[in-house]
Amino acid sequence: MDDKSIIKSYKRVSSFYDCTFGKVFRPGQKKLVSMMECNSSDRVLEVGIGTGTSYNFYPEETSVVGIDISPDMLKKAQNHIKKSNLKNKKVIMMNGEDLDFEDSSFDKVVGMYVVSVTQNPDLLIKEMKRVCKSNGDIYLVNHFSFDTDNLIIKFLEKGLMPISKYLGWRPYFPFSEFNAYAKLNVQSISKINIFDYWGIIHAINSPAD
Repeated sequence: MDDKSIIKSYKRVSSFYDCTFGKVFRPGQKKLVSMMECNSSDRVLEVGIGTGTSYNFYPEETSVVGIDISPDMLKKAQNHIKKSNLKNKKVIMMNGEDLDFEDSSFDKVVGMYVVSVTQNPDLLIKEMKRVCKSNGDIYLVNHFSFDTDNLIIKFLEKGLMPISKYLGWRPYFPFSEFNAYAKLNVQSISKINIFDYWGIIHAINSPAD
C-alpha cells in the first residue's frame, strides 16, 4: 500500500463510488454522525472525506473540515457541497498522515473507512490524536478483524492480502494489532453495515494517550 496506488484506486472508482460502495457505507456514516451528537460549537475534522456524502448527516450549524488525498474524490465532494448548498462544510486536499493543523484544533476527529486504506495507519492515528483536543472524541468506522470473527472469513481475508495494493485496502486488519500502537482509550465498539462487517470505534483522546 502506498499513496500512489491509493490515489490510482480511487481514480478508478470515483465515477461510480456513490452508487456502489457509497450505498453500502451510508448506514455506518449515518449511525456514526448520530452517535457524535454534534452541536454548533463543535469543530469536527473528518479524515478521508471521500465524496463528502457523510456531510448530509451533520447538523447544518456544525463546522466540519474534510480532508482526502484523492483529487478525484474531492472534486465530487466539492460538487456535492455546492449542489446541496451545505453550510459550514469544506474540503481540503491533505494527507491524513501529515495534517497541516495545530495541536488540539478539533473537538471531534473522525476517520470513516480510511484506517485500513492509508499507507501508515500508525502515523494516521498519531496525527488524529494530535489535532484532537484533550478528552475530545475520536471515532473510527472501519473493517477490523477481531478474535471472535468467523475463521473462514479470516482465512479469506488473509488470502487477499497479497493483492491489497490493487484492492486499495487491507482485507485483514486485526484490531488487537492496530490498538497495540494506536493505544486508543476505547469507550465502545459496535458493528454496522451489511453482515456487520464494519465496526464503529469510539475513543476518548485521554491526555495519557
